[in-house]
Amino acid sequence: MPRTVGGRWYLWLAAVALASTVAPVVWILTHDLHAEPTGDALYFHFQAQLIADGAGWFISPFPWLYHHTVIQSGEHPPVWILVLAFADTIGIKSYPSQLFLACFIGAAAVFVTGLAGREVGGRRVGMIAAVAAAVFPDYWINEFLGLSETIVLLFTAAVILVAVKLWRAPSLRLAAALGLLCGLAADTRAEQVLLLPLVLAPVLLFRHGLELRRRIGFTAVGGLAALLVIAPWVGFNMSRFSHRVIFSTDSGQTLAMANCRSTYYRTLMGSGDFNCINRIKAVPGDESAQNAQYEKVAKAYINAHTDRLPFIVFARVGREFAFYTPMGELIHENYVNHRPLTLAEIGLGMYYAMAAASLYGAVVLWRRRVTIVPFVGILAELVVTAAATYGQTRYRAPFEVVLVVLTGVGVDALLARRSPVPGARVADPAAPEAPARLAVR
Repeated sequence: MPRTVGGRWYLWLAAVALASTVAPVVWILTHDLHAEPTGDALYFHFQAQLIADGAGWFISPFPWLYHHTVIQSGEHPPVWILVLAFADTIGIKSYPSQLFLACFIGAAAVFVTGLAGREVGGRRVGMIAAVAAAVFPDYWINEFLGLSETIVLLFTAAVILVAVKLWRAPSLRLAAALGLLCGLAADTRAEQVLLLPLVLAPVLLFRHGLELRRRIGFTAVGGLAALLVIAPWVGFNMSRFSHRVIFSTDSGQTLAMANCRSTYYRTLMGSGDFNCINRIKAVPGDESAQNAQYEKVAKAYINAHTDRLPFIVFARVGREFAFYTPMGELIHENYVNHRPLTLAEIGLGMYYAMAAASLYGAVVLWRRRVTIVPFVGILAELVVTAAATYGQTRYRAPFEVVLVVLTGVGVDALLARRSPVPGARVADPAAPEAPARLAVR
């Protein structure tokens, strides 16, 4: 009987995940069926096309398209580009068709989010989290913008799922799996490398009831597994540029966009302004040389305006987490990234509601002695990244996974309190409790 109930639960979860594709698919059919990529999506789409066509691995798409000139390019880490290149190879070539593919990757993210919720608190938590993800615009809005945040959601949900499993039953296999997922996330967005010190390491090193030697060993295995997927990209970059490049040649550009007059004193305070890099004189050399120039200019501006940094850091984190000029940020992203304003406003309202529910969910987990390390680690990673660069709703994507999972916990706890059946939640066989002597927060 439990097997049948469990099987039905997975079918319902799959149905919710597929239902999450309805809104983005309808949007593509009504708005993007003849659209052309812009911004980062333009770079992703055409660089992937060049790889699929055999023109070159990770070369700058625009010099090749316009002049047939090969220039090495590493503006973005490789995973999302390789996914699109694979799609190109199997015949999914047009931009709208790749947006449809992104919708189904988003459905996978919803499905794994449900699994993460189930691992944290049981079947009902998992289903509530999946439904919340399916109706939350911020979860699927990037699917029809052609951006890599779609697959970041998938990796983040998988990181939470495996991290909680690892905390419950530490093993070399799970440590390696978590390391691989953190490495893949870093190969999608460079700042995700912080998942290694902020999620992987604490989940194991703070695990009471486990010998220190084993904790260190499991952590080392996870780190080595991450290195297996990170090292090829880093080594490739080290071999092809004149200046040192680790994950991307975009770091200097990001710093230059974030550290200039318009982002320190004007309406874009705490955000990024592409016009700032347009005013920086180009230098001879490859992308890494220009990146170094951007970094030099940005650091000079920072050093000359250190008195403004506390205000700027507050504004950056505030923009990322929507407590500083939230509507101004949505309007700015509508202009820069073509993020639909009405959907973004709906997403903002739901974000505030889920933020409150997720706070309660975190308290519930704490009281149940279930680890909150993965959630805190992901939050810390985004705070550090926003403080060092600039804030944008799009970059908050990993935290959206934290919100929906913890919202699932919070709503489930409220329902359990109103349940006429005593102990209904504890009876859920999908919600294992950690032994008291091994439980850690």
